[in-house]
Amino acid sequence: MQKSSLLKPIAMVVASAIIATAASVYISANYFKPQNYTKDEIGKVAAEFLVQHPDYLLKAGEALETNKVSASIQALIPFAPALFETAATPSLGPADADVAVIEFFDYLCHYCQQVTPVVEQSFDQSKGVKFFFKEFPIFAGSKPVSGMSSATGLYIFKKYGAEAYHKFHNNLMAVTGTFLRSQKTFTENDLKMVIDKSGFEVSMTDDDKKYFEEIISINMQLGEKLGINGTPGFIIMNMKNPTALTTTFIPGATDLSTLQAAISKARGQ
Repeated sequence: MQKSSLLKPIAMVVASAIIATAASVYISANYFKPQNYTKDEIGKVAAEFLVQHPDYLLKAGEALETNKVSASIQALIPFAPALFETAATPSLGPADADVAVIEFFDYLCHYCQQVTPVVEQSFDQSKGVKFFFKEFPIFAGSKPVSGMSSATGLYIFKKYGAEAYHKFHNNLMAVTGTFLRSQKTFTENDLKMVIDKSGFEVSMTDDDKKYFEEIISINMQLGEKLGINGTPGFIIMNMKNPTALTTTFIPGATDLSTLQAAISKARGQ
């Protein structure tokens, strides 16, 4: 092939490249100039986009809610030692448990009464789980027997032990639940009746009362710091390595499947 024949294709390629480059420069200069939009213009464009794509707004809301929940769960972790305290907090389950279920409750709370059988089922079905019962008498201000019931539970736990407390706790929840459904007022005499039928003798000294009042006060302060403003409130977390990823907070009554799922989550399952 002759030299002149070789140069022609090369020249054509070079020319094409120059034209393409020039075109690219022209397009970039004229069609991709950075523009400064006002806040109103940006807002209008965003609004129009969200109207046309409402699913993005839903996703943004869900992400925001998830971030809020994650932050609130993270805030629980530093309080794990207080939540796992066993000297003054009634608890059931093995000492070497890997998961804790902590319930904040009031004996006069309708939802606490309703969820007691669920907690009992979970206790029977769960291995390696320790259940903590935080006396949290939110109705004591208007119904003194609420606070008296909590103090009585703590007294029975201290004097008779965890199994005795378990029996009293379930008996009292059942009776207060019956009273509420019958629209009857639960009184101090009714509390004494439950104590007697449960087979216990309760005789508190002034020092006892002061001691149990202090424990209840600490529980109320702890609940406030944790953001618990109603009952029941459940916290389920890993006892050996509590993290936000494996911790669950359940505000209000729950069902067995939800509680068991939270226990599995606490194990990282």
